[in-house]
Amino acid sequence: MQKTAQAKIWNATLYLRLSRDDGDKEESNSIAGQRNLLRDFLKQHPDIREYAVQVDDGWSGSTFERPSFKKMMEDVKAGKTNCIVVKDLSRFGRNYLDAGEYIEKIFPFMGVRFIAVNDNYDSYREKSASDDLIVPFKNLINEAYCRDISVKIRSQLEIKRKNGQFLGAFAAYGYFKDPQDKNSLVVDEYVAEVVREIFAWKVQGVSPQDIADRLNVGGILSPLEYKRSLGMKCSTPLQTNLKASWSAASVIRLLKNPIYIGTLTQGRATTPSYKVHKRVQKAENEWSVIENNHAPIVSRKDYDTAQKVLALDTQRSPDEESVSLFSGMVFCGDCGASMIRKPVSAGGRKYHYYICSANKQDKTCSPHRIRSEVLEQIIFDCLKERINAVAELESILEIADTAPLRTAGAVKVQRQLDEKRAEYEKLQKLLLSLYENLADGIIDRVEYTRLKESFSQRAAEVEKQMDALQERIEVMKTSTADTSWTDNFKRYCNLTELDRTAVVSMIDRIMVYEGNTVEIVYRRQDEFAWQMDIVRQAQIKEAV
Repeated sequence: MQKTAQAKIWNATLYLRLSRDDGDKEESNSIAGQRNLLRDFLKQHPDIREYAVQVDDGWSGSTFERPSFKKMMEDVKAGKTNCIVVKDLSRFGRNYLDAGEYIEKIFPFMGVRFIAVNDNYDSYREKSASDDLIVPFKNLINEAYCRDISVKIRSQLEIKRKNGQFLGAFAAYGYFKDPQDKNSLVVDEYVAEVVREIFAWKVQGVSPQDIADRLNVGGILSPLEYKRSLGMKCSTPLQTNLKASWSAASVIRLLKNPIYIGTLTQGRATTPSYKVHKRVQKAENEWSVIENNHAPIVSRKDYDTAQKVLALDTQRSPDEESVSLFSGMVFCGDCGASMIRKPVSAGGRKYHYYICSANKQDKTCSPHRIRSEVLEQIIFDCLKERINAVAELESILEIADTAPLRTAGAVKVQRQLDEKRAEYEKLQKLLLSLYENLADGIIDRVEYTRLKESFSQRAAEVEKQMDALQERIEVMKTSTADTSWTDNFKRYCNLTELDRTAVVSMIDRIMVYEGNTVEIVYRRQDEFAWQMDIVRQAQIKEAV
């Protein structure tokens, strides 16, 4: 009696995928729906038994760099599975070239049976003439659909960024996503005070590492741990310990984030295309920056002061908790080099002197120096004078006719506007000459396209700047003189002793010349001199 050949049993992996990035509809393409469909298919095919189920939920079909897909291919290479079943070709992938490579070359070479249920495709059955046309065509359609969805999503996200809608997965430390509107930010008052204290410490001269130590000792949860305490599932590749703690780097990141003054900065990175998912950094002028977008936690004044302090050389002595009073602010008036604070012992006492670093290193400058206590007294006396002068100026502006100030300010801005107009006209001429250069063969088509794009982009930027300047002129003609800068000085009207916060808030740099002559460059010094000059001119006219 002749024996019947035993039918081959296939060990199948059911592959399921879903991604909103591809425009997938969750109702029809849900993971549960795909799983049920494929298992119903297996019930009708006893020669195919389920070996495993691999799920890539939230992974785009434009790339095959998906975790579960990779695991499935490892099983294929190990001989554990020899059949792959998907709902349709779009669940397998939306990359036309790669999908075709797998279906037409890799799987046949590895002896893998591939089934797309809804597309009625089974590589094990004998191919019809239409399969060679329909399968590649469907893969091409799937890729085109993915590309179209990608363009629409990018456009939609760009519109949301321009409208100041927050698109991050998690709000920055100090903020919550508004429960009523996930694209809006509201202040988290519980940790907002921590943020303000961090800024205050930095302005006082406390180093980022010491700030981090204070927070850790005080039991203040780091941003990552605070999010986790609220039940948010988040992680970061920067974490090295089991529990994330404050570090100098995390403090600096917080201090440099303009979100705390109400400025929303998004779109710093992007992916080159829907096929390439590696993120690349964008140029700063391409970022989406919306000012006054949400409630600030710190004032612009405190934020700017913190940035100034961060930019200074804030190294401190090992025996001191914070940096010295003038750290990073004292320079030699003769050679421009920084002056370093050096301890000197004499008569059993310790003194501190500021000496020119150029003289200390290579003797290229004279060996002049100034005692720290002497410099502090000079700065204190000069600051008191400046504070009084600013207060007097503001008092005069309150009762004087500020029309000359507004006019002079408008004239200054008008000059800037004229310069921008000249630049815009120059760019327009360059754009017109480009076509002539192309026609004359001076440049080729590629160079023409590149230069045209560059000039057009710059012209658009200049046009925006012109509009902003014109608006500013109109406002200046009708508004009172801007004296908001005086607040920095008025807050110290009762100054009794110097501290780091007062120094960095009011002083830009300190120049020390040979013979202990000191020059102080104040913050907003030009604004003060300009307004004082206008006031004097107005007083002279009144006297005449």
